[in-house]
Parts: sequence; C-alpha cells; structure tokens
Amino acid sequence: MKRVSPVATFHRGFRTRFAVAGFAAACLAALRCAAAAAAAVPALSPTPPVADPTTACATHILVPYREARQATTPRPSEMAMTIAREILSSATKAGADFDVVGRAAVKSYPDVIFEQTQPFSRGTMAKSFEDTVFALKPGHVADSITSTPFGFHVIRRDLIVRCREILIAYQGASRATVTRMKDEARRLAETVREETLKPGADFAALVRRYSEAPDAAQGGDFGVYAKGTMLPAFDKAAFALQVGGISSIIESRFGFHILQRIE
Repeated sequence: MKRVSPVATFHRGFRTRFAVAGFAAACLAALRCAAAAAAAVPALSPTPPVADPTTACATHILVPYREARQATTPRPSEMAMTIAREILSSATKAGADFDVVGRAAVKSYPDVIFEQTQPFSRGTMAKSFEDTVFALKPGHVADSITSTPFGFHVIRRDLIVRCREILIAYQGASRATVTRMKDEARRLAETVREETLKPGADFAALVRRYSEAPDAAQGGDFGVYAKGTMLPAFDKAAFALQVGGISSIIESRFGFHILQRIE
C-alpha cells in the first residue's frame, strides 16, 4: 500500500496527514539529511535536467538490499537491482499508472517501500534523490534507477500547487463561530467571488477582509501541497486553475471556499 510521508496539516484538517511507520519512516527521515552518505552501489546515469523550481514533491518505490542503511532484508544488491529494473520497466511503459505499479510491487515484495514525500526544497534530501526529482518535469517518472544509502528508487515527480483561499462559514458548519445561516453564507460567497474577478482586485486584501479561515491574516496562503493530499474537490479545483486563476465556489463541511492559485 502507498504510504504518504507526514505533511504539514492544512488549516482545520483539510490536508490529509498520514504516518509512515517503521522502516519507511527511518528511511525518509534519513533521506532528508543533506549530509547523507553516497550509496554503497553507484547511482546509474541521471535523467537529463529539464526543470528545477525551488520546491518539489515525489512518490517513489524503494527496493532495499542487505547492505543498505536501515535494511532488514537478506536480499543481495544484485537481486535488488533486478527487482528495481523490473519495477522501472513497468512504471515507464506507455499508459502505465505509477500508483498501480507501486501497489503491485509492495504486494509482490513486502519489504519494498511505496511512499510519497512531503514537499521539499534543495538541500533537505539525499543529493542523488534530489537530483533525480528536480531534473524531472512534474508528473513524469525518471527513466533510470536512483541509488541512495537505503536502496534503489524508482521515482515520479508529483504535481504540486500553492493556493490562497477565502472561507465563508455559516452556523452549523464544522468549527464555525459565526451566526449567519447557510443560504446567507452562499450569497456572501457569491458576492465576494464577484469582487475577486474585478480588474485589479487584490485577492489577499479580500482574504483579510472576508475570510474566516485561520490563515486569513497571512493572506489565506495555505502553502504547497501535492496532488492527491487534499479533499477531492480542492484537488480538482486547484489543479484546474492557471496561476492567478480564481476557482468557482467550493463547498465543504467548513463552509464555502474561493481559491486563487499562486504557484
């Protein structure tokens, strides 16, 4: 099963938070050490650089071997490389679903790790892992295996987005303290959205004026998150927007939301 590394909690519980247990947690924690030692087995040729923004997120399939750091498997490195190549072959076939390949790998080899990192910047992960991720376009799978002190990785760079939001709450909504009724809240949300669409509108200023989310004082910026780690309605709306775009009204148990994509 896919394991998602712990991520910073999105305001009021919107961002999904998962725990990585045992070996997976140890591997990810050590991968995030900038001083991680080079792998015992040399890394294969890296994917040619194509893009290098400041923040990235990745999902990877890790095949450990006997000499790898934190490993408990008796598998020799040669066998681990063979398995990693099989996984890479499946993951890079035309039309392949990386998540399906990852789940199948774990089912076939229970000590294989399939997990998603939290968003990270350069200098916070093992260098070979970083180099592979930052060389990829978001949504693409590396065409070679990456070696770290923990084994062999098949890596996909995940899509990420950064948004700010306006939340209009109503009486009875989760954690709401306002007295307005739901119909009134929707009408207000529609009015506010119309304001956000006016030429020259300052979305951050409108956040501070209208939003009832905890991040309102910061302009509603709830940070970077990867596709698949938010509620489906938020994922669908956020990733459909161009940078600077404004979403339609999104309803959740917390109220009515208006998003603006800022990255």
